[in-house]
Amino acid sequence: MLNRIIDWFTSPKHLIGASVTRIVLGAILVYNYVINYPLRHFYWADSGVISNDIYNTIYRLPFSVYGLSDSAAYFEVMFHAGLIFSFLFMIGTGGKFTQIMNFLFTFSLINRNAFISDGGDNILYLCLFYMLFMNVTAYFSVTFLRRPKFLDRWKDTFAIIHNFGLAFVVIQLSIMYFTSGIYQIMGERWNSGTALYYILQVEQYSSEFWEGVLTSNTYFIVFFTYASILIKLAFPLALFNKYAKYTIIAGIIAFHIGIAIVMGLITFSAIMIGLDFLLLNNKEYQRAWTWMKRFREKLPEKISVKGSNAS
Repeated sequence: MLNRIIDWFTSPKHLIGASVTRIVLGAILVYNYVINYPLRHFYWADSGVISNDIYNTIYRLPFSVYGLSDSAAYFEVMFHAGLIFSFLFMIGTGGKFTQIMNFLFTFSLINRNAFISDGGDNILYLCLFYMLFMNVTAYFSVTFLRRPKFLDRWKDTFAIIHNFGLAFVVIQLSIMYFTSGIYQIMGERWNSGTALYYILQVEQYSSEFWEGVLTSNTYFIVFFTYASILIKLAFPLALFNKYAKYTIIAGIIAFHIGIAIVMGLITFSAIMIGLDFLLLNNKEYQRAWTWMKRFREKLPEKISVKGSNAS
């Protein structure tokens, strides 16, 4: 029994999921840098909406490299360095140095102007911190240098650290979802099943098309309101059952896709979906890949059979 426990801890878990999550989060970071590039000075520079004097007066504890100098040239160097490290993080090169620098610049950018956050930034930099202790480059990474052989003697220690980092991310997600579900239960509109209707009345989080589609049927409003609560409350416990796990992961991903489409919170939803990819283990990803290959191989046969039947 003891040997099985030791073997479990000394074998790194969910390496494929960790690599997929790295790619998704890295792509989101690169997207944020690129999409906000024309307005970078307005959002984060000393000449923008929040000067360094105001920032250093109000935000003394949350550190940001952008608040260290008023120089425009310094800001340009820091901003482009952050963009470069987020790209290197996405492709999985540079090892722990890239991870640390990416976390530093991401944390700095988020804290330099917290008023443009869509709610996903906090969970993003928290999980990026936990991922510093994880092996996120085992798959789908571009590596130029091999790991020195003398580090192999520490592989069991690295595996244990990786598994603890993974556990912290899962715990963080579980706490976030479960707490959100608890707060929803405490709300009168969530209890009555009408919360989604009132959310769709907020101009910033709705469109005329989706408001018309969803509010045209009372059952849609009630169903999706209660489904949101049930999925979040069931999330922590469902992860311990392999069958319920797939259902809850599919449900929570569908939930975030709905938020992205209906409410327009694209980066928040993408961050959460990227973190949810971490919940599947290597065997589950390999089974999914095998199934996709078989489906792709059989697809031409099905198309040809349908064509012959039609003729």
